Amino acid sequence: MDYAFDKPFHSELVKELNAFTANQATRFPQKDILKMDMHCHDYNSDVPDELIGRILKAPETWLPTERLLNTLKKRGCDAFTITNHNNARSCYEQQDKGLDILTASEFSCMVPDFKVGIHVLTYGFTPEQEVKLNKLRSNIYDFQEYTCEHDIPTIWAHPLYHYTSGVPPYRFFKKMALLFERFEVINGQRDTWQNMLTKSWIESLDEETIDDLMEETGLDSGRYCRNIYKKSMSAGSDSHMGIFSGLTGSYLYVPNLENKKGSTPVSQLALEAIRKGNIAPYGSHSSYEKMTIAFLDYVCQIALYHKDPGMLRIMLHRGKTKDKLQAVLLSNAFAELRRHKTTMKFVDLFHNCFAGIKPHFSKRWLVSNDYKPVFDEAMKIADTTNEDPDNLVESYENSIFSISNQLNTILSERLARKIEKLTTDSNWKNLTPETLMDQIEVPSEVRRLWDKSLSQGSTEGVPLPDLSKFLDGLSFPFLAANFILAANFTSTKVLYNTRPLLEEFSQKIKKFEHPTRMLWLSDTYEDSNGVAMVLQSIHKEVKIRNLPIDILVCSNTIEQDEHLIVRKPLSEFNLPFYQNQPMRIPNLLDIHRIFLEGEYDRIMCSTEGPMGLVALYLKQAYNVPCFHYLHTDWITFSKEVLDFGQDNISRMRRFLRAYYKKFDKLFVLNKDQQKWLKSKQMGFKSSKVFRTAHWVEDKFIPVKTDSQEVFNIKKNVPVLLYAGRVSKEKGVMELPDIFTKVKSQLPDVQLVVAGKGPAEEELRKKMPEAVFMGWVDHNKLPELYSAADLLILPSKFDTFSVVVLEALSCGLPVVAYNIMGPKDIIKHEETGYLVKNKSEIPGKVVGYLKDKELQKSFKKSALKRANSYKSDAILKELLYEVGLKSEV
Repeated sequence: MDYAFDKPFHSELVKELNAFTANQATRFPQKDILKMDMHCHDYNSDVPDELIGRILKAPETWLPTERLLNTLKKRGCDAFTITNHNNARSCYEQQDKGLDILTASEFSCMVPDFKVGIHVLTYGFTPEQEVKLNKLRSNIYDFQEYTCEHDIPTIWAHPLYHYTSGVPPYRFFKKMALLFERFEVINGQRDTWQNMLTKSWIESLDEETIDDLMEETGLDSGRYCRNIYKKSMSAGSDSHMGIFSGLTGSYLYVPNLENKKGSTPVSQLALEAIRKGNIAPYGSHSSYEKMTIAFLDYVCQIALYHKDPGMLRIMLHRGKTKDKLQAVLLSNAFAELRRHKTTMKFVDLFHNCFAGIKPHFSKRWLVSNDYKPVFDEAMKIADTTNEDPDNLVESYENSIFSISNQLNTILSERLARKIEKLTTDSNWKNLTPETLMDQIEVPSEVRRLWDKSLSQGSTEGVPLPDLSKFLDGLSFPFLAANFILAANFTSTKVLYNTRPLLEEFSQKIKKFEHPTRMLWLSDTYEDSNGVAMVLQSIHKEVKIRNLPIDILVCSNTIEQDEHLIVRKPLSEFNLPFYQNQPMRIPNLLDIHRIFLEGEYDRIMCSTEGPMGLVALYLKQAYNVPCFHYLHTDWITFSKEVLDFGQDNISRMRRFLRAYYKKFDKLFVLNKDQQKWLKSKQMGFKSSKVFRTAHWVEDKFIPVKTDSQEVFNIKKNVPVLLYAGRVSKEKGVMELPDIFTKVKSQLPDVQLVVAGKGPAEEELRKKMPEAVFMGWVDHNKLPELYSAADLLILPSKFDTFSVVVLEALSCGLPVVAYNIMGPKDIIKHEETGYLVKNKSEIPGKVVGYLKDKELQKSFKKSALKRANSYKSDAILKELLYEVGLKSEV
């Protein structure tokens, strides 16, 4: 079942756009309009604004002018211009060939008082004026004053986009409103949110507002605009690859057009319409899809055509060291990509299909059966390019998503088969987490990243598996799938780079405010562990209160529910050295789309596995706040369970520090964890670390029952209870010694173990007289807690321990170690005992069981203490800290 999203925000934007374009389409008589894409590029956009592109000497496109113009004609344009960056070479070249084309360029200008760069579409200048404009573009005030004086019409392109030096204040836009008469309100490469915000802002600039702005800023709009009160709106595709050229543009109104065509060039008629502001935008809805497709084709072209810029150029170019290092890494990445012939065939196929060039049908015969569906989807892209431009975006997106899914399926199936084989490989069987951790190192020599194999060495006499054999057959689907994913990520990141500005604009104009919704990610939900139990409890409260939170998990077994999105993992397997928790690999592109369609604007993550990486991916792509809920003490886990030595524990700490630093806020469950994160070793500020808590369901209350009924043992026999996962990391192997010592003084005492796990068989052998109940239904737990006399918790790294709170809520005192979570909940010698070591436990247990009055006192205090942990207060504070509630 696919999860259904209401998408009210999306619907509002589409409705606004459709109403706007429908109105614009009827503004002017059809017989008197020219159709022009007022913002498009070809190969002469060869010096990109982005520093990385300039360092690598990579043009913004390799698109030939003839292909661009043919595409524009196919799509109904009858007036033409090309707006390359800071030059009009393509226009002059075509004019020299006798083509009637309007001279234009997109100038990169600087607003000096804000140190902000903007793009200005400029039309109808001469070659001499172009030289002057390039000199003036370092100061937008001089630039606009000159164009106004010489009647050169300008348009501020994509006003809410392209602020590489940070988001400008709203005062910046007040000034720009006075500098320009014309504004691009539908840019084909931007999403509808940006476009409609721009449109609504321009519509708000009435005469009174303009006068107020001039008084407030001290700017005389008459120096920069010929008609200070008329604000015109335009549109253009901003297509660099030619794929979407002409699909977004403007209708230019020329009264008595047919008669004027006989005596005046169309380019001059178009220029006059632009000067007068007789412009009606057209275009369609888009989110990140168009830019994704454009980036995908651009990366294809870089892989196919780009040449090595040379290390000397990179090192001597202007820019920071990190920019140059990034350029070196990108150059090497493309060089390595070109070495992979199968992937390059895929790249060439993709690029040609975007251009509408279909390979000969016989090529399909040479494609393996695994990849024939990929080939067929690529053919659909070519067919759409040639035959169905109206549905271009939707068709392209569906094909690309389908190709990505097919590649991921191939990859996951091959990966599963290889992991299954590993179970019979003695080298992998002997591989421990400690051995693997020892091998985590990146060589400083770039080439060795590919040449070095784990099979070349061993650690402490343990031969390491041959990694090259393992990777055989995985490289192409992995590279190709990530090729598509990278394009989706880059396009989304570019579009949402100015998200804070969009949110501020929405608030200022009181329209199109993005919903406040959180997506909560986790690697575990149905598993038998504390994280899963807590998430299930959170999900229940979210449903009851209908909170703006959805939980997303990967699973092959559980069903979707309200506020619970379930996606099947691409692959699910157990690591050879840790079988207790399966690894589930999510489809990242699928979650990428879910985040957009669900209209989320923040993320919470509960686990440090694959979903943790997904959370950071979404944070970077959508420019949203991202929080982490720490359930596990990985340092103690590494020491006690994975058996790490001190060096690898230090390495684990550094990994955790680097990982947690990426999140905006961390939520911890005990004072020790909070103190550790704020310590000198970890270095987190107090403002970033928040202590929260869990709660238990209302069912956890004292129940009238007895030990005979619940445990099937004699009445009035003292019962010690262990409830939880029966695994060594939970300290269960300490129970036999504790039980024996207590029994030596209280022969009738009985120990009950409620739970299952990998250590159960071994534990049964050591305690044959104990009662093992197996996995107990969650609804039955209150009966167990109510029938027992004392809960024993031998775990040494519970960050909170819900089982302690469950027990206290049923009036059952607890004996636990004086560590982390338990010590924050248990009040020593009031609601239970906090001990330093195992040898203290038997004495505390015996003393407690011998004193009936003490038992009554402890049980009463336990109920009182449990009452401090209520979902209302805990959730209210959590919602406030993640920004879903305005006050506590």
